[in-house]
Amino acid sequence: MKRSEIQIPVDGVTIAAWHYAAAGSDSRPCVVMAHGFCGTRDAGLAGFGERFAEAGIDTLCFDYRGFGASGGRTRQVVDFPGQLRDYHAAIDTAQQLPHVNGVAVWGTSLSGGHVFALAAQRPDLIGAIALTPIVDGRKSVLRMSRSIRPYAAIRLGASAIRDAIRARAGRPPVLVPAAGPPRSAAMLTTPDALPGYLAIAQDAPLWRNEFAARVLLDVPRYRPGLHADRISCRMLVQIAAADRNAPPDLAKAAARRADALVNEYAGAGHFDVYDTGSAFDAVVTDQISFLASLTERTAS
Repeated sequence: MKRSEIQIPVDGVTIAAWHYAAAGSDSRPCVVMAHGFCGTRDAGLAGFGERFAEAGIDTLCFDYRGFGASGGRTRQVVDFPGQLRDYHAAIDTAQQLPHVNGVAVWGTSLSGGHVFALAAQRPDLIGAIALTPIVDGRKSVLRMSRSIRPYAAIRLGASAIRDAIRARAGRPPVLVPAAGPPRSAAMLTTPDALPGYLAIAQDAPLWRNEFAARVLLDVPRYRPGLHADRISCRMLVQIAAADRNAPPDLAKAAARRADALVNEYAGAGHFDVYDTGSAFDAVVTDQISFLASLTERTAS
């Protein structure tokens, strides 16, 4: 297995990606992957690229614009359309890599939702993997709001409005925590949110626990699961049964509409699926099996 750095130009900036190349010169699929809300490629994703490469599968794992090692003057801004364009650019790049014969898209949490939108938009994909996906921003926010105290919700809302105003004036963003203790003024406040993020980011110097508050105004309108019935490629949806951040029932409903294969992991929480978590081995083993089935289907 060899990991190299690739720079991908998109919208006037450059996004940074790791290319995990499997050994040998046989044709093989490539998985294009990125992290969820405010995540960076060094926080819990490296193990997937390594395991895929060992199984003869390439991986292109990238940071979104404004995050991690990628370019972008304004940092920590979660831009849904921009992140989808980053994915498209990474997919196009992966299709040109040596020995690659077919690209599958992979996402987790927020980017698991991106996968639904991407798979509906790109008939050239051979497959899609959505891990603990957030498929409906409006319904997810309503549920998460139950764990936020009223004063914290007011603080977040005020920060979002102030940040949106500053953005129009070209001023630096108003940053708020991505994960915090229960009932605090952060995006994710379930009991496992802050410990979970800190666990996957313990060896992740690129990760920052903050984001531009303006995205809170856009989250309720972001509902990628509504694209599920337009997905034509084969799809795997993986659900953590004890997930308190990405509602399992919403993911299951979207998976049914996409006619996806669904794997559920008993007792697993939202952060247990990453390469430091208790469910990682089961999750990545199922992903490799799914990707192998895509290769067999393509070969036949």
